[in-house]
Amino acid sequence: MNVSMVLAESSPVLGNVRGSAIVGGIEYFTKTYGRVAVHEAIARLSPSSRAWVDPNAPRCGLLGTRNYPYAVVGELVRAMQEVARASEEVFIRELVAAGMESALSTVHRFVLRYLVNAREIAARAPSTWSLFHDCGRVTVLSITDHEYVAETSDWPNHDATICRLSMEARRYLIERTGVRGPQLFRERCRAWGDEACVSRVRW
Repeated sequence: MNVSMVLAESSPVLGNVRGSAIVGGIEYFTKTYGRVAVHEAIARLSPSSRAWVDPNAPRCGLLGTRNYPYAVVGELVRAMQEVARASEEVFIRELVAAGMESALSTVHRFVLRYLVNAREIAARAPSTWSLFHDCGRVTVLSITDHEYVAETSDWPNHDATICRLSMEARRYLIERTGVRGPQLFRERCRAWGDEACVSRVRW
């Protein structure tokens, strides 16, 4: 059993993301930028975050069935972005797309594309959140035919990068229904000093 598995099993602190949400993105990074880039990214981590990952293992040793602290995942994503020398917007979008594609089965993709619409996906935002996070509460503030607004509150150990990833996942799911070019707006964020995070997806 590696160090990350031991830590994941023993940590009772809320503020964790499910590995299934991130392992696909790590695989994408490895295939796109190479194993040397993986080592470079992990070398940039703090000692406490580095204890969770293994640069020589597939997906850095992370497992889809386990939870990982926001701080560790956020730091890892920022390190990978620095190594990739990509803008945050582009890198986050590509990473989330790869992660979501990995997490979704062929059946899920079919349902998203042909059996549900953007409004139905928006209405399910609270339950979708709970699939990948062990804390936080998503409230859909409004839904129209062309946009929805969601608030994330009661969210301990907020991490700005995790926040950005989660918002991009909302945009991605709307796009998967067949909508072209949905836009994402971050209107409030705990990283800015607000009490809750609010995002708007418009299509």
